[in-house]
Amino acid sequence: MRSWKKPTPEKVKRAALLLVHSQQYRYFFDTLKNPEWLEPLWNNGFFKHPPPPERNDEEGTLWFPSWPESRYLARIAQYKPDVVANIIQEMDDTDNAAVLIDLAAAVLVMPPATSAQLVDKVERWAQCTYLLMPDKLGQIFAQWAKGGRIDEALRVARILLDILPDRRRRGPGPDENFYLPVEPTARFDIWEYEQLLEKHYPSLVQEAGMSALELLCDLLNKAICLRRSRDEEGFEDYSYIWRPAIEGSSQNRGHTIKDALVSSIRDSAELLVRSRRATVEEVVNALERRRWKVFRRISLHLLRVFPDHAGELVDERLADRALFDDVGLEHEYVLLLRKRFPHMSEARQSRILGWIDDGPRPWRENEEYQPGHSLIGEEMIRFRDIWQRDRLAWLGMENLPGEWQVRYRTLVQHYGEPEHPGCPVYIEVGAIGPTSPKTAEELNSMSVNEIVRFLKTWIHPDNGLCEPSPEGLGRTLASVVAENPERFGGEATQFKDLDPTYVRALVSGLRDALRQSRLFAWEPVLELCEWVVSQPRKSPGRSVHKMEADPDWSWTLKAIADLLYTGFEDGPGQIAIDLRQRVWVILRALTEDPDPTKEREQRDGGSNMDPVTLSINTVRGAAMHAVIRYALWVWRNLENESRSKETRRNGFEEMPEVREVLEAHLDPAREPSLAIRAIYGKWFPWLVLLDGDWARTRAATIFPQDYESEAFFEAAWNTYIAFCKPYDSVFNVIHTQYRYAVDRMGIRRDDTRWPEDPDEMLAEHLMVFYSRGKLSLDDNLFLRFWQRAAGVVRAHALTFVGWSLKQAEGDIPAEVLERLKQLWEWRLATVKDAPQPSHFEDESAAFGWWFVSEKFDVLWSLTQLYAALELVRKTKPVYLVLEQLSKTASIEPLLSIKCLKLVAEGDREGWILYDDSNHVRSILQQGLENSSSRRETEEVIHYLGSRGFIELKDLLLG
Repeated sequence: MRSWKKPTPEKVKRAALLLVHSQQYRYFFDTLKNPEWLEPLWNNGFFKHPPPPERNDEEGTLWFPSWPESRYLARIAQYKPDVVANIIQEMDDTDNAAVLIDLAAAVLVMPPATSAQLVDKVERWAQCTYLLMPDKLGQIFAQWAKGGRIDEALRVARILLDILPDRRRRGPGPDENFYLPVEPTARFDIWEYEQLLEKHYPSLVQEAGMSALELLCDLLNKAICLRRSRDEEGFEDYSYIWRPAIEGSSQNRGHTIKDALVSSIRDSAELLVRSRRATVEEVVNALERRRWKVFRRISLHLLRVFPDHAGELVDERLADRALFDDVGLEHEYVLLLRKRFPHMSEARQSRILGWIDDGPRPWRENEEYQPGHSLIGEEMIRFRDIWQRDRLAWLGMENLPGEWQVRYRTLVQHYGEPEHPGCPVYIEVGAIGPTSPKTAEELNSMSVNEIVRFLKTWIHPDNGLCEPSPEGLGRTLASVVAENPERFGGEATQFKDLDPTYVRALVSGLRDALRQSRLFAWEPVLELCEWVVSQPRKSPGRSVHKMEADPDWSWTLKAIADLLYTGFEDGPGQIAIDLRQRVWVILRALTEDPDPTKEREQRDGGSNMDPVTLSINTVRGAAMHAVIRYALWVWRNLENESRSKETRRNGFEEMPEVREVLEAHLDPAREPSLAIRAIYGKWFPWLVLLDGDWARTRAATIFPQDYESEAFFEAAWNTYIAFCKPYDSVFNVIHTQYRYAVDRMGIRRDDTRWPEDPDEMLAEHLMVFYSRGKLSLDDNLFLRFWQRAAGVVRAHALTFVGWSLKQAEGDIPAEVLERLKQLWEWRLATVKDAPQPSHFEDESAAFGWWFVSEKFDVLWSLTQLYAALELVRKTKPVYLVLEQLSKTASIEPLLSIKCLKLVAEGDREGWILYDDSNHVRSILQQGLENSSSRRETEEVIHYLGSRGFIELKDLLLG
C-alpha cells in the first residue's frame, strides 16, 4: 500500500491562498491524489458548497458545472471512506447532476456499512429534478443489499422507481364531464427504467426476498390506479390489451412503465423460487392479495413455470370456473391448463370437460349460468360449437379422452381448425417489411443471365412498406446465392453496373456459402470487388426510402470486407495465396473508407455500444479486422512457398503492407477512432504471434498510459481483457500495461457498454497467471491488485478460481494446488486482520466454490471453510456447499458439523436449511454415528430445533 505524506499546516495554508484563482483551483484538485489532504482541506472550508445548476432562460438551456472538489472525493473515497461519508453528510444539498455523479461514485467505493449512513442523502439524490444517473443509484441499492443493508436499499429503490403522474396529461378533457386518465411515468427514461430493473434489481430480490417483490407490486398497483378514469369500477385492468402475454412474447408491444414492472415482477417471482428464497405458494399468495387481474395472471404464469412445486395449488386454480371463463386471464390460464391437464386427477379432468360440454354462459345481462342451459337459434348453436372446439383445442388433441377426440374432429370438420390452438393470442402481428417480387424457387429456376436481366429491368412499385422492393429482392437473392455459390461466383462480373443492393446481396450470399463450406471461383468475384471499390461511394442524384434499397455503396463495401475476412480463414474455401496482391489492393482501399466518421462514433459509440462492436458494423472497422486475418493467412502460407518455418519468424518483414497499415492507424492524428483502436486490443495476442518484436515496441502506443490518451487505452485494453485469453507470451510483452490497468481499477465501473466487466476480467487473467507461476504472492503487481480491487472484484477473483477448479476435468498438478492454497491462506489471514472482516464478506464467501470443487484435501478444505464461515457466516454456492458437507461428513464428521452450525447461524430466515433439508439431515445423521462428533451434533440439532426445525428431533430418538 502506498504511503501518503500528510501536508504540513503551512502547505495547507499556502494552498488555500492560491486556490482562489480558478485555474490553479481546478488544476490542484484534478491532479491531487493524496488522501491525507482531505481533512485539512475540509477544515479550511472546502467540500461544503457545491455549485448549483446554471440556467440560461433566454436560450432555454441548463448546464451542470463540474466541481473539482467532488471529483477528488470520488478518487479518494476508497482510502478514507468514513471521512468522505461525513463530508457528504454535511455538504449542502444540490441538484447539480455532475456533482451528484461524483458523489455517487464515491459512495460506490465505500463499504456498505459506511455508505448506508448516507441513505437520507441518496434518497434526495433519487428525487433530483435533473436525474442523470439512475444506473449509479441502482448500483448503490444493489451494493447495499449485498452488504446486508436491506432496509436502506429498499428505501432508495422505492423512491428511485416510484411511479409519478405525467403532468402533461392531467385534468379534464374538452368536455368537463369526461376526465382524462393520468398517464403513469417515471423519474427518468423508460429504457433506463427497464435497464435498472434488469441489471440491479435482481440483487435486491436475492437479498431482500419477498420485500423486494412486494415493492414492485406496490409500484405496479400505483401505475394501474393512476391510469384508470375516475368513473371506472371493478378490478379490470385491461392488461390483456396492454400486456397480451406475461411471458416474453412478440405480442407484447412493451416499453411502458407498466410493461417493465410486469416483466420485473415475473422475473423476481421466478428468481425467488429458483433461489429458494420463497416457496411458490408464498409468492402466489402475495400476488393474489392484489386486486388487479394482472397479478393473478402473473401467479398463473408462475404456477406454469413451477408446476411440480405446487401441484395442488395449480389444480385449485384450474378447477375455478370463474378463471376458466375470464377472458382477461385466458392466455395464462390456457397455457397452464394445457401443461397440467394430463397430470390432473380423472375427477378434475371430467369437471373441466363438463364445463365445455355445458357450453358458454349466456350473454344476456344479469342472467345466472345454469348447467345445460339451451341455446336457441342457428347463430347461437354455431357460437356454442366454435366455443367448444376452441376450448377442446386448449387441452390438446393428445390429452383428450377417446370420445372427446371424436367430438373435436367433428367440430373441426364443420368449422375448420381453431386460429390459435392451445395458445390464445390477443394481437395479430403481420409480417411487415421488405418483400420480393420473385420467390427463391423462381430465382433458382432462372439462369444467372436471366436473373441479372430481371434485376436491371424490374421497377419496384412505390406503394408502401409491404410491397416488393429491391431490399426484399436482395434478401431472397442472397439466400439463393448461398445455396448455389458456384454458378453465381463464376458469373460475378455480370453484376457490375447493378444497383448496390443487388451487388451486396451477391457478396453476402457468397460469404454465407463460405461459412457453410460451399465453394466458388474467387477470380471473378475479386474482379467485381475491384470494380466496386473504384466506384464513387455515393451515386449522384440517388435517393431511396428507408428499407427500400441501399443508400449508397457503403453497405456493399462492408460486405466485401466481411467476405474477404471469411476467405482468409483456414479451410477448403480459402483464397489462394497467389491472389495475394489482388486481394490486398481491395483490402487496402477499404481501410481508407470514412466509416466510422466522428459523428457516427459519437452517435452510436460512447455509452451506447462498446467500440469493438461498433467496429465490426463499419466499413473501415471490418476492413481492419480483415487486415489482421489477412496477415494470419499470409503467415500460414509462408511455409508452403518452399520456405522454412524460419521465414515466418521474420514477421512483418514478410508482409510490409500490413505493417504500414497497422502503423498508420495507430497515429491518433490520422486515426482518431476508438472503434479502430479497439481492434488492436482484440487481436493483440495474434499481433504478438505474427511479430513479437513489433508488438513489443508498439505496445505502449496501442495501450497508451498518458492522461490525454485515456480513451484510447480504454478502447484497446477493455477489449483485449474481455475478448482474449491470458497467454504467457502476451503477459511478457505487456506486463507494464497490466500494472497500469490494476492502478486504474474502479474507474467508470458503472460503464456497462463493455461485454464483460474489465476489472473482473483483469482479475481472471491475474488468477490464471498466478496459478501458472507467472506471478507470486510477493509480486508487486499481484499485491497491488489485492490492495486496489473493490470487494466485488476480489470476490470475483476467488470465485473464478473455485469455479474453474470445479469445471476442470482430471487431476490438477500438485504445484498448482499448492500455490492456490497459499493464495487462499494469505487472503484469509488478511480478512482476519482487517478491522471489519464483514467488509470482506463476499471474498470470504467465495471459498465455497473452492470447497465444492473437490480438488483439495478434505481436511484442508474443511478447515478453511470453517475459518471463513467463522468470519462472515456466509458461503456461496450454499446449496452445493451443503451437498459437499454431506459427503465430507463421513470422513471428517466433527468439522462438517461445525461448518453446518455456522451456515445455520448465517441463514437468518431458515430458507436455505429448509430447502436443503435432505443434505442437512444427512450431515447430522453421520455426525451422530461418530463418537467424536456426537455431542457437537446433538447441540446443533437442539439449536435447529429452537429455530423451528422440530422434525429433526427424530434423529435424537433414533
